[in-house]
Amino acid sequence: MMRYKDDPRQIAVRYPSYCEECQVRLPRGAVAYYWPRTRTLLCSDCGEPEFRSFLSSAADEEVYAGKGNPL
Repeated sequence: MMRYKDDPRQIAVRYPSYCEECQVRLPRGAVAYYWPRTRTLLCSDCGEPEFRSFLSSAADEEVYAGKGNPL
């Protein structure tokens, strides 16, 4: 899958922070999802469904462009 600089990604939090959606505290080392374009950080509960949706859409785009595997 092609990766672009503004694609969301899963990260390990380097500094204590908070989830943008539910305001849960994210300690250093916690798994979170980061969206660079909006600079949004979401905890694993809030971010995983959105991140999986992004990955599904990106895979669909590759199939439509003739570059991905439809299976």
